[in-house]
Amino acid sequence: MSQLLPDGASPSLPASHDEPARIGWSNPLGWRRTLALGILLTAVAAVAYLDRAVAGTFDLTLLYFTIVLTAGMLLPRAVALPIVAAVGLVDAGINVTGGLPTYVNAGARLLVYVYAAILTSSWEQERRRLKRISQVDELTGLYNLRALRDQLPIWLGPAARAGRSMAVLMLDLDGFKAVNDRLGHHAGNEILRRAADVLRVCVRIGDPVYRFGGDEFVVLLADTAGDGAEVVAQRVQQALHQLRPTFAGEPMAVSFSVGVALYPADGETPETLLSRADEALYRAKGKGDGAVVHWHTPEGKSEAA
Repeated sequence: MSQLLPDGASPSLPASHDEPARIGWSNPLGWRRTLALGILLTAVAAVAYLDRAVAGTFDLTLLYFTIVLTAGMLLPRAVALPIVAAVGLVDAGINVTGGLPTYVNAGARLLVYVYAAILTSSWEQERRRLKRISQVDELTGLYNLRALRDQLPIWLGPAARAGRSMAVLMLDLDGFKAVNDRLGHHAGNEILRRAADVLRVCVRIGDPVYRFGGDEFVVLLADTAGDGAEVVAQRVQQALHQLRPTFAGEPMAVSFSVGVALYPADGETPETLLSRADEALYRAKGKGDGAVVHWHTPEGKSEAA
């Protein structure tokens, strides 16, 4: 894909809201995991104090076990296992009174804690992997339609609370069917992958890009009004035109038609915004290749949602 991108540019993967900032010092755990680590260490100390206070009157193994499972679920395995070892050592230090049986019992508990943490960590990693697969398009690596339906309401929340605008861009590849029919599905898939790379490069870091289906894509632009959406749409058009994608030496004459809907002027719900962006895209396709159309009434005034 490197022939697609401008000099010095590289495609970016969909940004995660949990990813730490890369400006200055960065926390490899992220603030949520750091907070979880602090809470778990505090919980270990609290349970150890309670265990010593009750002096064997109550068995607090279940509390220790809860800390172990939580560590395996919330923390990376390299961090969770030292926490689990600390739990086992604290438990053993308080409850081992001497003699071989108690040492054997303490060792068995430690092994159970470690095993439980490893199983929980593996289960959580698999759950996250399956969730990611269910929300990422396999061909392009972009978010898919399921992710769009899940995430668009979340993106609208801050815009509504802050009274800010947001733009929804729906894009369709002009000329895709002709290239697909002439050069085959391999060429069509290559076009889709390259179009995805162009969209990644042309939007701001943090603005998500989705494959809506087929050769259609959706971009969400936070804190963006009509003029800003127009700038992004034109930037995408120019990038795709300048890169002149080819496949096996054959030129692929493709461009983007773009439909734009703005929050809150053109709609206030996810369904309304997507519907009106789709309507604007339909009108853009009717105008000819490379058109950018904003949703509006024939009189040119935004219509209430």
